[in-house]
Amino acid sequence: MINIERNIRVNQICFGHPQRSLKLENIPLTTLLDGFVRVQIEAANINPSDLLSIRGIGQYKHNHQTPRVPGFEAVGTVVKSNQKGYIPGQRVVVATNGTWQKYIDVLPENLFHIPQILESGYACQLYINALTAWVLTTEIAQLTRKDVVIINAGNSAIGKIFTQLSASLKFTLIVVTSKPESYPYSADYILDARDDLSSQMKKICIPKPNIAFDAIGGKAGTELVQTIDKQGRYINYGTLSLEFYESTFFKYIKHQHIEFSTFFLRHWEDAVGKDIRRDKFNMMLNHFIENQIQLDVDRYIPLNKALSAIECIESESESLSGKIILTIE
Repeated sequence: MINIERNIRVNQICFGHPQRSLKLENIPLTTLLDGFVRVQIEAANINPSDLLSIRGIGQYKHNHQTPRVPGFEAVGTVVKSNQKGYIPGQRVVVATNGTWQKYIDVLPENLFHIPQILESGYACQLYINALTAWVLTTEIAQLTRKDVVIINAGNSAIGKIFTQLSASLKFTLIVVTSKPESYPYSADYILDARDDLSSQMKKICIPKPNIAFDAIGGKAGTELVQTIDKQGRYINYGTLSLEFYESTFFKYIKHQHIEFSTFFLRHWEDAVGKDIRRDKFNMMLNHFIENQIQLDVDRYIPLNKALSAIECIESESESLSGKIILTIE
């Protein structure tokens, strides 16, 4: 009998509720094409963008076509290579679409070498949130000791990265979170997202920030911008609320002469090119290891229980302390 190596994957057959749109498949592996590297995935991250792309919400329905394999980042081991510089046994971060599967064939430009010793739950989080936080702080805003930065979504994965980077890069940080009483990292100042931000800042004499990083948009963005000093900078990098900014938001920006811009990792990559992206990733990785930047994991769930993992993330009764990571054996 011929032994045909097989691949296990999550196939998104349509947009909609995960129970209806996702299907676990066991299929034969195809021949590895010239120039590609085959990676056996160890662990894959589940990000908010994954859930939005599965449901086909907003831009994600236009940016993706079904059928498709979900997932935008993972960690794995090279098992076969048609590309110089990649040999079996090397561990790599995979930064491309389709990571929710056991094997993935990847162009080398979307692979990043990492140390063998890095834990899989940590390594699979080293791309989307980690690189976004690194580029925003060191390249886009170029933060120094003189800067006072305010962020919302403080308890998100990227929010906790910003908090740790504030200590290693030495900028002052104001964290806005809906759970200030249980915030797991040390920040200069922590505000309660459920109360008026400006009032809280006045009450405890918090310095006015000159830079804001907004992950939410909508009404939360309007409240955040009103904390910024005149001629400050406001950088939006996400729309967790799925809401547009209010008209008062733009009126305030104009009146206070605040510089408004957006940042999306994909657009930055296109602008700077693959070589610079790789250089920035390696700089980030060295800084994260040297300064012991943590990337929290709540639990590990096998790929064949991906629907259960999504239910945990979307459940209002669940209080997660980090990412849920899909593991592949």
